[in-house]
Amino acid sequence: MTSLTRIFGSKAQTRLIQHLLDHRGRVYNQAGLSRLLGLSPSTVARVIEPLIEDKILNYEQVDGQMKIIALNEEDEKAKVIIEFYEKLKGI
Repeated sequence: MTSLTRIFGSKAQTRLIQHLLDHRGRVYNQAGLSRLLGLSPSTVARVIEPLIEDKILNYEQVDGQMKIIALNEEDEKAKVIIEFYEKLKGI
């Protein structure tokens, strides 16, 4: 079972998830997310780790350097988060 703390563990992690929810279907590199969110690359690396482990995010390392990240819209936990977020926005 995934805890809410594991998903929404910090303000940085919540900002990252919200950005990915607002821009579903887009793929980002880790450095780009860092710039977009105003977070350090090390913070982005830290906050994506549990989300990758829980399969909420898809992650791929390309050419040994570039790290590609996207919301895993096929994952059941991600689907629940998407549904919750859409309902919350509608209130």
